[in-house]
Amino acid sequence: MRTADATGPEALPEALRQILTRRRPADEASDGASPAAVLVPLQHHDGRWHVILNVRSETVGEHKGEVAFPGGRLEPADADMVACALRETWEEMGIRPEDVDVLGPLDAVMTRTNYLVWPTVGVVPHPYAFAPNAREVAAVIEAPVDELLEPSAARHEARVMPDGTVRKRVAYVCGDHLIFGATAWILEQLLGFIAQSPDTGGAA
Repeated sequence: MRTADATGPEALPEALRQILTRRRPADEASDGASPAAVLVPLQHHDGRWHVILNVRSETVGEHKGEVAFPGGRLEPADADMVACALRETWEEMGIRPEDVDVLGPLDAVMTRTNYLVWPTVGVVPHPYAFAPNAREVAAVIEAPVDELLEPSAARHEARVMPDGTVRKRVAYVCGDHLIFGATAWILEQLLGFIAQSPDTGGAA
């Protein structure tokens, strides 16, 4: 089994911080898209790293019942995309912005609902008393990174787009949950950076 914690809990965040802060995040074509942001929370406990996600409630306007990262639409009061991600995470999950160690951005992705989503990776301390907003969040998922790195966790599909091009996408199985769409594409980026981090053993 691959590991994302070969040299201690501090190795992964610092390796990711170096990678993410030295690159310029890319975005997809975004004409007419609404800007949004999500936090990709990492947490270390029980000797391994976990990615924190949530299951959307059945009362939200979009993406009902889907697995997602905490986040939402950019508001005029948000200073930038990081501030947006942290605000939304506080509103959805009860994670205070000052408790998040921000590591850096991933590439933006487009959703099928025409949002251009900017992800930010951050570390949440453990233990932490999550306080999910029941109107938006049905459940909190702690997905072990080493399990997500296993080839058996990934599901690949090829989709023919309206312009005739073929786009390959990935989904991930996490227990009884399927992580797909923009959340899976963001997760794929994160796992790729973890796997190439020499200080963590993520590619072992």
